[in-house]
Amino acid sequence: MLIMGILNITTDSFSDGNKYINTKDAIAHAYKMIEDGADIIDIGAESTRPGAIPINAKTEIERLIPVIKELKNSITISVDTYKSDVARKALEAGADIINDIYALSYDNTMIDVIKEFPKSKIILMHMKGTPLTMQQNLVPEISDFSSVPKISDFLSQKINFCLNNNISLDRIIIDPGIGFGKTIEQNIQIIKNIEKFKGLQVKLLLGTSKKSFIQGLYKTENNNPEDRRIGTLATTAVAYLKNVDIIRVHDVKEHKQMISALEKIL
Repeated sequence: MLIMGILNITTDSFSDGNKYINTKDAIAHAYKMIEDGADIIDIGAESTRPGAIPINAKTEIERLIPVIKELKNSITISVDTYKSDVARKALEAGADIINDIYALSYDNTMIDVIKEFPKSKIILMHMKGTPLTMQQNLVPEISDFSSVPKISDFLSQKINFCLNNNISLDRIIIDPGIGFGKTIEQNIQIIKNIEKFKGLQVKLLLGTSKKSFIQGLYKTENNNPEDRRIGTLATTAVAYLKNVDIIRVHDVKEHKQMISALEKIL
């Protein structure tokens, strides 16, 4: 299992907004995650938390490029963006992976950028709605668009779209999109059945880190994301047992230690 460390160069991310907006601080945090055992750094310059307001591509690029150029020779770099202009600049600067929360649905030229860089990889994520609206008017039934079979169908269609554009399976990673337009129960069902996505024959990523649904797993004193660390570790343990390929987390050191322990015990 690979560990993808989260680096938010944003002002409003739910867990660490404004903490690493300064380039020097962002780079220092990235190197700390590398030291702690990260295999990939996922850099995001626009928050995708529930209710987040989009920013323009120019601002995104200005935040991303100096960090990518500094880190490109030290670790695999993923860039969390759904804009083709940003993706192209990021890949030119040395990024390896584009993490698209819209799974190539937002920008119809994103696929051309991925084709333009044949060594690049693409993460296809499932989301219901947009970050601004995704947690509004949630449908509680497991059988709706956020159910495991429906998500699998959606991701399968996106994989086939990539294949039809000469993007091979080894360049594709899928993410069922925990928290992106799902209820607590739907998120739990996805994690319980996460191994079913392995049938799509591509790498599987799970991102649960400190997300608000964890508040529904156990009682905490307040709604502080830091109180969700233990719940995040629990979901990662399940992911490890179900052969998930990549976990996307804030707390790299703790997850590296837990995975090492599981490897020795099992």
